[in-house]
Amino acid sequence: MSELGAILQPLIDWLQNNQLDPWTYVGVFYAYCVAAAVILPLPVEIFLFGDPAVSIYVKAVVMGLGKGTGALIVFFIGFKIEQVLLKYAHWGWFMWMLDKSEVVVRRWGYPAMFAIMCIPFFPDTVTLYVFSILNKEGKLMKWHGFVITNVLAGIVRAFIVYFLFRDFFEPATTA
Repeated sequence: MSELGAILQPLIDWLQNNQLDPWTYVGVFYAYCVAAAVILPLPVEIFLFGDPAVSIYVKAVVMGLGKGTGALIVFFIGFKIEQVLLKYAHWGWFMWMLDKSEVVVRRWGYPAMFAIMCIPFFPDTVTLYVFSILNKEGKLMKWHGFVITNVLAGIVRAFIVYFLFRDFFEPATTA
């Protein structure tokens, strides 16, 4: 077993032993949604099919709140990163990409972010940082609108994924 595997094994064992405890499931799901928004470029949708004791409505709200919390963190991190990105201004293609992205943020703002954040299995991390960085220190989008947009998009995304894929993950019932 690798060193990373040895480090993660207690967490994996704990999750396996508590996977059917609804409170543990909801807490881990929320924490994972926050982490996925801030640092993990991984989709969270697979959690929607985890604990069958937790309704899709609760899962959708937890996913939305987790994404909203992560969005709030990223919103303020974006101010700091904006200055770091200016170091790469001499790369023509990089500035071209930032300029085009800024047009999207400036022109469509919250609706554009909402639409992108509703796309199933699309990594939130990159989108949130792009919108945050190009926000021009909160002049284009305010923190509360940024968070509310992400909460609502997380809830909508949960329902989109659930209704598209539920037949693959839930056992068929016999009449």
